[in-house]
Amino acid sequence: MANTDTGRAAGTFFGGAPGNRLLNEHEAAYALGLKVATLRRWRWAGRGPPFFKLGSAIRYAAEDIDAFIQAARRTSTSDAGSEGA
Repeated sequence: MANTDTGRAAGTFFGGAPGNRLLNEHEAAYALGLKVATLRRWRWAGRGPPFFKLGSAIRYAAEDIDAFIQAARRTSTSDAGSEGA
């Protein structure tokens, strides 16, 4: 990840622990294998992983992305998961 002129990695916040790093929408989309436009559409529709709105900035917690991926796990195409329960 590219460093900024402050010496911090992009997406980190001052004084924060590395485990608390927030992802921007491009990083979150990459982690999910999706286009940024898909995440934007999901936010508008109230779907997708939870996010933070910090002013005009959208950020995702890495653990929320991981939980979203795990919740989508299925064993077959007919498995509705927890959504169908």
